[in-house]
Amino acid sequence: MNPPLKILIVEDEMIIAANISLQLTSLGYEVTGIIPRGEEALLHIKQHQPDMVLLDINLKGKIDGIETALLMLQD
Repeated sequence: MNPPLKILIVEDEMIIAANISLQLTSLGYEVTGIIPRGEEALLHIKQHQPDMVLLDINLKGKIDGIETALLMLQD
């Protein structure tokens, strides 16, 4: 049996993030974290190396989801 796909959720609306996490977990995926800001997401990705990142475009903090995605691709 293959290990579950590891997914990071980057979403600043906690109710939405919790719902997504619940749905993914019930489908057998492993949620590595729920992160509300792009800066924190970049650190989490380096430490936990998720297989997939679900990334909101409108994030609180210094960088939005689009800039976060661009920085992810550079690393």
